Amino acid sequence: MRLRKRLSDDGGLLLTPLIDMVFLVVIFFMLNTTFSMNPAIKVDLPAAYTSQAALKDDIVVTLSVNGDIYIGKSSVPAGRFPGELKKEMARLNYSRIILRADEEVKYKTIIEIMDLSRLAGIAAISLVTTRKSLSE
Repeated sequence: MRLRKRLSDDGGLLLTPLIDMVFLVVIFFMLNTTFSMNPAIKVDLPAAYTSQAALKDDIVVTLSVNGDIYIGKSSVPAGRFPGELKKEMARLNYSRIILRADEEVKYKTIIEIMDLSRLAGIAAISLVTTRKSLSE
């Protein structure tokens, strides 16, 4: 029985493990980046020890310190808020909102927006905070 000679390996760089590692690093950074809902709307969020990352891209309602109300990135007058919220709910087929309120917004204003949201048909409201470390 006659055996064939093996081809000699010239050395060189194996790209398959390198590509695998690059994909793993990219996936790692994609999963560990912070989620920024509306970076164009500046809001100083209150801090909490038990703050968690948002898991789903729900309807985002933002209350700024000067009284402006935003649904997503568009400004909405207070009188038209329930109607605009219903339109957004119908468009996205969501019944939950994420409420981002500046830490200086009055509690009364937050309750009014939550009440108007419930009247518009919102089933659940999540409040956004920043994570506070235990050393603070």
